[in-house]
Amino acid sequence: IKPGPYPWKNHRNAWRPAHIHFSLFGSAFTQRLVTQMYFPNDPLFALDPIYQSIVDPAARERLKSVYDHDLSVPEWAMGYRWDIVLTGGKATWMEPEEGDHA
Repeated sequence: IKPGPYPWKNHRNAWRPAHIHFSLFGSAFTQRLVTQMYFPNDPLFALDPIYQSIVDPAARERLKSVYDHDLSVPEWAMGYRWDIVLTGGKATWMEPEEGDHA
């Protein structure tokens, strides 16, 4: 189910773009990575401080899913494709851990 944008009261009339959080766990509960998948062409991207905090435009683009007509189910669901890349120069942006200022 595609979520809608939601107000988050960060400032007057503040809305987050539609997105889904993904939480990935390693071999222990303390090994956790969190990221967000966005949907293409959301008009709120330019207004969202979290999305805008990612300074690399290519990294921002990698957070957007892509509509995939072949994944869509007729008269039932639209399909989107999005890959999570864990390592390397094109790794998916992950939310910093608590206390991590990098």
